[in-house]
Amino acid sequence: MKFERQYTIPIAVAVSRLLFYAAILFGISELIYLDSITETRTGKFGEHSFTEWTQEIFILLCSVLYFTLGRYDRNITGFTGMLSGMALMAFIREYNNYFHTWFKGAWQMFVLFALILTIIYVYHNRQSLVKPFYEYLKLPAFGVTMSGFVSLMVFSRLFGRGRMWRNILEVDDLGEGPFRWVKNAAEEGTELLGYALILIGTLEYAWYIWDKNKREKSR
Repeated sequence: MKFERQYTIPIAVAVSRLLFYAAILFGISELIYLDSITETRTGKFGEHSFTEWTQEIFILLCSVLYFTLGRYDRNITGFTGMLSGMALMAFIREYNNYFHTWFKGAWQMFVLFALILTIIYVYHNRQSLVKPFYEYLKLPAFGVTMSGFVSLMVFSRLFGRGRMWRNILEVDDLGEGPFRWVKNAAEEGTELLGYALILIGTLEYAWYIWDKNKREKSR
């Protein structure tokens, strides 16, 4: 029985993680569907859509998780502080339309402030920056996170090109109606998938750090 538990428990945990991540992807697909039947003052899939809000929530969660990991394990504080700061700056950038209501250029100032704080924090914890970074590059979590990053920064931008969607829909101008919504749905939905993959990569790294510390304490 002990021999079986040695293998069955990790397998059960892996299956549970798989189901949880599948639930995340199912959830975002349902949010996209909800946006398809909900028109806000910026149209469908605009700045006030469920898709946009979920993108912001996901990247903010990543920032909080990385910072929390650094407080939990002091051996990775510098590295996770860097990732937390980068995620925070991405959140500010995604939330730029809200900050624009404060004053023009507000989000750029907040990003600069977050960048300065991140540099100071990472420099203060520089002893725990390079080695954790190197170890992270060998983890599956890195591959998942990079897949999300490339999907977000490269594929979604190319997939959302107006010229391509004008060719697909055979129109000269997408306008601000249904044609524009189709283009927005494709681009924002792909962005949300990228953010979901980044979040999953973050959760996988958090699981790795927790499991690693648990095994070290049990020795």
